[in-house]
Amino acid sequence: MATRVDSTASSARSNTAEEPQARIDDDITALHLSTYALRTHRNTLSPISRLPPETLATIFVHCARHYYYCEGALGAYQVPPWVNVSYVCSHWRNVALNCASLWSFLSVSSPRWTEELLYRSKLAPLKIRMHMRYPTQSGGLRFWEKADAYAERIQELSLKLTRHTAEEILPKLTSRAPLLKTLHITVQRSGNRGERHVLLDTLFSEDTQSLRILELSNCCISWSSSALGGITSLRLRDLAPSSQPTITELIAMLRRMPNLVYLYLENALTSAGQFNPSSKDLDLPRLSRLALIAPFSVIVVLLTHLRTPLKTEARIRCHYEDSNNDYTPLYPLLAKIFNNTSETQTPVIRSLVIEGSSSALHFVFSTSERDFEHRPFSKTILSDEVGYLCEDWDCGIPLKLDFSPSAGMDREGLIGGVCRNVFLTHLRDVHLIFHGTTSLSPAFWKGILGHLQELRFIKLNHTDLLAGLVSMLSPGPHHRSEKQDGATVESSLQVFAPSLVELELGYVEFAEDCLGRTQGNPDKCITSALCLYDALLRRKAEGYGPSATCHQKVVDKVDWDGFTRMSHDDEDDEDEDEDEDEDEYADGYDPS
Repeated sequence: MATRVDSTASSARSNTAEEPQARIDDDITALHLSTYALRTHRNTLSPISRLPPETLATIFVHCARHYYYCEGALGAYQVPPWVNVSYVCSHWRNVALNCASLWSFLSVSSPRWTEELLYRSKLAPLKIRMHMRYPTQSGGLRFWEKADAYAERIQELSLKLTRHTAEEILPKLTSRAPLLKTLHITVQRSGNRGERHVLLDTLFSEDTQSLRILELSNCCISWSSSALGGITSLRLRDLAPSSQPTITELIAMLRRMPNLVYLYLENALTSAGQFNPSSKDLDLPRLSRLALIAPFSVIVVLLTHLRTPLKTEARIRCHYEDSNNDYTPLYPLLAKIFNNTSETQTPVIRSLVIEGSSSALHFVFSTSERDFEHRPFSKTILSDEVGYLCEDWDCGIPLKLDFSPSAGMDREGLIGGVCRNVFLTHLRDVHLIFHGTTSLSPAFWKGILGHLQELRFIKLNHTDLLAGLVSMLSPGPHHRSEKQDGATVESSLQVFAPSLVELELGYVEFAEDCLGRTQGNPDKCITSALCLYDALLRRKAEGYGPSATCHQKVVDKVDWDGFTRMSHDDEDDEDEDEDEDEDEYADGYDPS
């Protein structure tokens, strides 16, 4: 009995103590709520809170899109970084949760986040990216199983898969995808020469009426598929020989794409095969970009039967073929596309860069003056450990042209053939970059560049290129014979490049003396500084440029009036050397 009384008393004291604590807890909660309300009200008065919710939502979506499309910004199974915008304040969270398109960017993540993103995206069109580098990433398969259930909402789909994963997933692309607009599929190569190609047999049951952009790498589809009719951008890359379309199949497929704007064929055709040369030409009236990387014979067949607008930008790389060392069939095709004299339709070429090495020859034609910054087409740029070709679209570059000629190829003839068949009447600037032993004869300078009335600037970076140019700089009749497409042509040139005002030389070393100069025999000319000096003086006497003062900063190594400037001068003396240059050459090379 006593125990029961003590227990009752203890309980009464406990209740008596808890009631004040509960009231204090209620006061603390009320204080927190009041502080929260005050902070919320204070935030509403800040400038950023005055943005309309739809504007704020647009900013959030832009942030999500930036992360989503930035290669390497999203790791597998990570929480999407743009989710953080929903944790800033209650206003931002409400805006974010009510913006379905913010949650429509899906990449491989945990099952919980995948389900949450699909739920929050409501009915918004989905953008799905599944980039799997390793065959053991089983979570990717679970991710795709969830995403595939929403195939009818997929608007963009990008798959970069190992071969093992591709063989499991790609045959399952059979659901309807009426909203699908962009499809990128890349299958990693296994390294085995005899590997079978991965075939997309029934692409989304061919219910892809919205499909506009298709990019396939190391996989193929049925080239007669009716799902390709609305394509505006097509890129086929690195197709295995067993999966490549024939040229006949390719042209038949392109005929079903009348609205094609972008066409990229990169190692997608390795043989011209049995193509009927009498086939009807392929007309692509809307094409604005054309990229071709293929053997020379394939490119010739394609360009022969392809009709495009005159303003189509082209990037072409011709692979060398053992059985073909004759590039002349390409020249009339270049003339057909790029040598139209109607300046209202054809881009006007102002700058030309020619770069050569022992294994390659590159051309870059630009509509801008002094445009020497763009690299050749086949030079790659690394971004996030991924190599990209230097395409430079929409930069005023109508044509980039690359060759892989054989060791015994007549490079001067190839350069001349290309330049004669591209409309260069208004060319103003030329930059020649050659690596290794390469020389260009006076016939080249006269026949290709000498007649250009608007040529104002020439830049050279190799000693061997200088001799032929110097022999042509002097005014006066130059009677020489040259080969044009295999035929010898006699011609005369009164003044080489009469508008030339600047000549820039880099990595050039002059001979100490010239036998042609001392013996009076121009055929033995080995260019010395005096040879160049004499040629420039004669041009100046006749009223032509370039001014000799243009050379004082560009000669790499030259002995002149006892002053020697070496390319390996100490860096600490650069400022002092520049001051000496200004004093020593204040009057240029003009002895007057």
